[in-house]
Amino acid sequence: MFLEKSIITKSITLSTLFLPLLVIMSLPMSTSSSQENEDIIILNITDINLEDSTTGLTSITGTIQNNSTIDVQNIQIDVTLLDADNNIIRDTGRFVSGPFTVYQPNSTESFSFLMSAEYFDKYEAKAYGERVPN
Repeated sequence: MFLEKSIITKSITLSTLFLPLLVIMSLPMSTSSSQENEDIIILNITDINLEDSTTGLTSITGTIQNNSTIDVQNIQIDVTLLDADNNIIRDTGRFVSGPFTVYQPNSTESFSFLMSAEYFDKYEAKAYGERVPN
């Protein structure tokens, strides 16, 4: 009899402790997360070119333009190489900008880097930067 009371008491105590935790975890994420997304600015990629290099790697060159109306920094490009069935062969991200460099609206930055890939049928590329804090 005592053992049954002990188990019931422990069950009630545990559920009392974990119920508030479950409620808290089910609440929507804070606004700081959405603020972080507002600080990432999608940028325009122009003149992108992917070709075989003399080293046997894939050479990727192009230009990123700050086509937004605000200053950005920490510009990055993500390139994904895909096969004919849209399966990812290789995915990489690179910083394009130098540290502490601020890009005003309509400014550009060229990029050039190599990727290792035996073959690919198509690619996807995305460039973005961070909003410069006021």
